[in-house]
Amino acid sequence: MPVVTSADLLGAADEMTRVLHPHRERDWAVPAGTLTWSCWTTAAHVAHDLLAYAGQVTASPRDSYLPYDLRVSPDASPAQALTVVRAYAGLLATAVDAAPATARAWHFGPCDPAGFAATGVAETLLHTHDITLGLGVPWQPPRPLNPGCCRGSRAI
Repeated sequence: MPVVTSADLLGAADEMTRVLHPHRERDWAVPAGTLTWSCWTTAAHVAHDLLAYAGQVTASPRDSYLPYDLRVSPDASPAQALTVVRAYAGLLATAVDAAPATARAWHFGPCDPAGFAATGVAETLLHTHDITLGLGVPWQPPRPLNPGCCRGSRAI
């Protein structure tokens, strides 16, 4: 089975930026698709999760998430929020690349570094879709994001 890599994660973050950055001046206070969160809050949520996953991979806790939290400044513009997403995708990608494949950390059970990369890709692309729905921007995730990533399974 093909493994999701840090390159796939960075590709997802780049795709999020590519599709949303041109709409950075729009009203990001509107709901993100069917979510109750705003588009801005949804982007901040993606950043939060990517940082949390990077911490998990780096520290390898066995039974819970690390007790810290990211708060994107409420004064951050949508463009700045997207920059934070890309920064934390980079941290997670670096953590995934540095960790041995045998490493395990808690994510509602044991998860390997590739699993955190895959979860990061899913969070990024799913919430990009939510934000594009909220902003009225037609978009579907690339199928697949990385041609070698998901051969033999449903594309991301």
